[in-house]
Amino acid sequence: MKSTIVKFLIIFFLFVMVIFTGCAQKKEFTYTGYLIGSPCEINFICSNGGIAGQTVAEIDEELHRLDSLLNYFSPKSLVSEINRNHKAKLDKDIIYLFALSDSISRLTGGVFDISIAPLMEIWGFYSNKGAIPAIGDIENAKKRVDFKRIIIKGDSIFTPVDMKIDLGGIAQGFAADRVGKIIQKYEIFSAIINIGGEILAIGESPAGRPWHVGIRNPRGEGVIESVELKDGALSTSGDYENFFIVNGQRYPHILNPKTGSPAQRFASVTIFAKETAFADGMATSVAIMGPEQGRKFLDSLHLKGIIYYEDNTVLKRLVN
Repeated sequence: MKSTIVKFLIIFFLFVMVIFTGCAQKKEFTYTGYLIGSPCEINFICSNGGIAGQTVAEIDEELHRLDSLLNYFSPKSLVSEINRNHKAKLDKDIIYLFALSDSISRLTGGVFDISIAPLMEIWGFYSNKGAIPAIGDIENAKKRVDFKRIIIKGDSIFTPVDMKIDLGGIAQGFAADRVGKIIQKYEIFSAIINIGGEILAIGESPAGRPWHVGIRNPRGEGVIESVELKDGALSTSGDYENFFIVNGQRYPHILNPKTGSPAQRFASVTIFAKETAFADGMATSVAIMGPEQGRKFLDSLHLKGIIYYEDNTVLKRLVN
């Protein structure tokens, strides 16, 4: 049903584009869809309705392609194929994604790890039945998590038989970058791309100013602050996105592969970078590191970030 609705919206969009093709006035166009169950919204400015229609069609095709490759929950996806057969052929852009994931893992000392799936499973985050597992189960799952055991050789990937990968910590940011390339290919220089909360800004807003992006309040309703973004990306990881509470303690879905347990020393982390995929992976990593270590880490890389965390139930903010 979802794909039928999306196709109808695309056809309607293209019909509207034809009507405005002859108009030279710049107009704002919007595409909405889904990637790995998360909503996507892309807004861009274009004076040519035909080009806008082609852009939307290509964006939709690319997002469907990426979902078919990177969706952990789809039994037909590339990720599921790798987790079943422990080997697969990869397209060039997916080889790049795995290489980038490996680079972030090494840069963060293994805090970011796409082989985290066994730990996600035992904590119940895949089944939406979150519960604290036994210590022995955590230790056994940790032994199956190690990005260094993933091998890329030529156009193929090989993983150990006890490993499961999950690209959820970087896939949406990667998708935003891919959409950005499509938009720029059509020489559109004003756009804002939101893939599941991963944001990429191209140029300025229609008002001729940087795009304004709101950061969600991690402990309340609405936006806690608004930031400006121009020709850059940001990613926010929050402990409010997928979590459960036991005895008043919050357990978010962002897991530390070294301890095997959820990261609990952050409320939200927003990272600014040139590429959304890189920002996505770094936001996850800094969330795991916690405020003090995370800030020092960002300083060492000269990256801008905003970290919210709780100190005796008081929400505090760090920025670098």
